[in-house]
Order: sequence, then structure tokens, then C-alpha cells
Amino acid sequence: MFTLVRMVSDILLIPLSYIFSYLIKFQHFNLKGFILFPVLQYKTYLLFILLTYLSCFYLLGMYKVRKGFLIEVDELIGTFVSVTSAWVIMIVLTFIRGEYEYSRPVILLSWPISLILLVVAREIILALELKARAMGYGSKRAAIVGAGELAKSVAFRIKKHPSYGITFIGFIGENGEEILGKFSDLAEIVKNHKIQILYVADKTVSREKLIGLAAFCNENGIFLGSIPDIFEILTTSPMVEDIEGVPIVSLRQTRLTPTNRFIKRTLDRLLAIIGIIIFAIPMVIIAILIKIFSPKGPIIYKQERVGRDGRIFNLYKFRTMIPDAEKKTGPVLAAVDDPRKTLLGRILRTTNLDELPQLFNILKGDMSFVGPRPERPVFVEEFKELIPKYMERHKIKPGLAGWAQLHGGYHMPAEEKIKYDLYYIENWSFLLDIKVLLKYLQIAFTLQRKN
Repeated sequence: MFTLVRMVSDILLIPLSYIFSYLIKFQHFNLKGFILFPVLQYKTYLLFILLTYLSCFYLLGMYKVRKGFLIEVDELIGTFVSVTSAWVIMIVLTFIRGEYEYSRPVILLSWPISLILLVVAREIILALELKARAMGYGSKRAAIVGAGELAKSVAFRIKKHPSYGITFIGFIGENGEEILGKFSDLAEIVKNHKIQILYVADKTVSREKLIGLAAFCNENGIFLGSIPDIFEILTTSPMVEDIEGVPIVSLRQTRLTPTNRFIKRTLDRLLAIIGIIIFAIPMVIIAILIKIFSPKGPIIYKQERVGRDGRIFNLYKFRTMIPDAEKKTGPVLAAVDDPRKTLLGRILRTTNLDELPQLFNILKGDMSFVGPRPERPVFVEEFKELIPKYMERHKIKPGLAGWAQLHGGYHMPAEEKIKYDLYYIENWSFLLDIKVLLKYLQIAFTLQRKN
């Protein structure tokens, strides 16, 4: 349904953006000009434009159902690429053919207009679609075999992200909350609750039971997924390769090759310089305010953090707490309602403005814009003894914005953070960095940071 809505919206807005461009170009952008627009004269041209845009949208997957995390950013980037691609094609074809005297300036003007109209419309449609999925519309009903920590973790993620189009119904196990019944009553549970998906998240389920479960699901048209507990520790996204029909599960390695590292570093420095120039005056104002409201302590708070390959560096932040905040408590993680924070500090943290000095960390090469958030040495020493593969997060430079923070915030437990950090390292791409940065800006502007 929503795919059809998107298509209808595009069919209406694409020609409309060119009509608006025409009216603005010839200074007739009013109701009378809109009514008197020569539709018949330009009908073939508008149809050609429409087909070009729709073809680009289709070929770039803009009519596929989006699932997963940050799909709002995916929609934004996808719309930008699709509109720009179609616009470039129109520019090239118009310059080659040279048929319309006024088409070139109109096409030039159409890019920002069509981009704004289509981005706004598609984001609204996506928001409505997500609300509908959260209410169960068009989603599939899922149950999880197991009721342990792994099963609860999967259920939490299903509930948190309705964009996947899955509605969690309950667990199939012996006891606990949201239990639908025992494994022996599987057929009755599936029938009574109209289960369409089954996830196995219980490592105690025997091979014989799994074979029987697979046969049952195959006979009843139920999707069966298995979540092996070992890969919760070893990797976040194992690869499956095929050798003469034999599936081989292997671990991913980071995609940050030396060339990619160089490009990422160059972009980091460039963006850091731009950021410092843009925020120079705000940073001066913040420094003055800190000195006025909390004169006894330093303006910039320096704290040792662990960087790439375990190297120690000083992280810079605007001070948001009272002087000598850890004198009595020792090293502790910041809490949501930390009484040590000053009034100005609360504002700076909520808006992420306290992290502006980290632009200099990025410029120096201590950090990147996107990467695992740097941790303090004392906590690294603690976590590396308790959490498997914790030190893997230090394969790359720490970041101003982290994949883990986007999912659970700064207060997420370290054992949860490492899963997201490993996912980022193993699935790194420039597009993923752009998505993280855009989401980070959204969190800052919408005041979603809690600690």
C-alpha cells in the first residue's frame, strides 16, 4: 500500500516541481500563473521528465520496502541520489538536443524544488508507514523459542524497531514473562496465535528438535530463523560462503583498508577545520559562560582516553561538572541525573555542545568523526577482563559519534556497546558514516541525549 502511495506522490510532485520552476523563472509564481500554465504545450516534455525520474527511482530501489535502523536517513540519501541522478540526465539530454529555449534554466531551478518536495513527502509517508507497522499493520507475527538473555535481547530489538515489519507475540519456553507455552505445545501455539515467524534463540535445543522444527515450519509455511549464541561473542555479522554446496560460516574483517583509512582521515581533517570555523564564535561564547557560572574550574576539561591500538590521548570537552567532580567518588560513569553537573553543563550535554572541543582532537588525529566512543583507561582495563573481544574496538580510531550511542545512548552497558562497535568495524562504509553523522545531528538538535 505505502509503495503505491509513494509512487502516486512522485507522479504528482515531479511534474509539479517543474511547473513551479517554470513559474518562478518567468515570475508568474501565483495562483493565476499556475492556472494559466500551458500544460498542453509542455505535456510531452513533462511526461518525459516524469518517466526519467520514475526510472531512476525504480532502478535505485526507492520503491522497495525499507527495513532496519536509520531508514529515515536511508530515505533521505536515496531521494537525494535519485533526484540528482534524474536531474543530471535531464541536463545532459536537454543540452544535447537543445529543443527548448527556456528548459535549461528551468531544469537548473527544478533540482532544489523537486528535492525539497520529494524529501518532505517521502519522509512523511515513511513516518506514517512506521506508525502503521508499530500498530501491527502489514507486519508478521513472530515468536521466539527460548526465554534466556539472548532470546530477550532479540525480542527487545524487534520491539524497538517496528520498521522490520515484525510483531513480537511471545516466547516459547518453560517459564518467565510473555511465555506462550512449552515447546511440546508448538503446533497449538502457532495455530492459536497465528505465528508466521519462529526464531530459535536457545542453545539447549537439540539437533533432533531443530530438524523436527524445520520440517514443521516447512509444512506450515512458517519462516524459521536460528540465532547462534556463539556469534553474539565472536562477531556481529558472520558471512556465509559456499564451497561445492557446503555452507561455511566465517568472520568478517574490517573494511577499513589503508586507502580507505587515508580518505577517511583526509575527510575528517577537512570537516574538522570547517567545523572549527563555523563554531568558533559559539565556542568562545560557551567558554565565557562557563567562566561566569562556574569560575573556579577550567573551561576545557581534559581526560585521558584510549584510542586506536590502545594509545592514550587527552580528550577535550567543555567542563560540565563542578570542579574536582571525582575527588570523593573516584572514576565513575556519568549518570542521567548526575548531581555533579552544573546548570549550564546540563544544557551543554543535552545539546551535545560540550563535545565541540573534540573537533581539535579530530584535527590532531586522535579521533575520527565516526567510530566507537573512546573509553577511559581505568574502565578499559576493567571491561577487557569481563567482555570477550572488547579490545577489538580499538582497531580503529574512536569517534565523536558512535554506532552504539545511536542505538542505546551514552548510558548503554559496555557489554551491549561492544556488539554495536564490532558491527560498525565489520560493516564500515562511507555511507554508514554519513548515516551516523546525520543521526547524531538529529539527536543533538532534538535534545535526545540523556547523560
